[in-house]
Amino acid sequence: MTNFPPKKFKIFLNSMSNPSNPSDSKIRDYYSNQEFVAFNIDFENVEIALRIAGILGKSETQFQITNICFPDTNEIDYIQFMVFKINDPELLTFLDQI
Repeated sequence: MTNFPPKKFKIFLNSMSNPSNPSDSKIRDYYSNQEFVAFNIDFENVEIALRIAGILGKSETQFQITNICFPDTNEIDYIQFMVFKINDPELLTFLDQI
């Protein structure tokens, strides 16, 4: 079971992906259930994926990153994140305050 509010987490991700215009988010296919949140970032926005991975990785957050390739190629199409649990108390507090 996730320990963070998925709707608020999406707001946070939208802001991170395009701080000057969060309504033009680079986050694609956002999905959440009781166990995890999943979303994609196009490979052309890899710097955003790295920024998100850095924030999630700093406090042993439970998440997975998978790269998805174009069919029949080795070229990366998008990067998929699955977040199960956030262990960063500062991020959890921030999400609660959104």
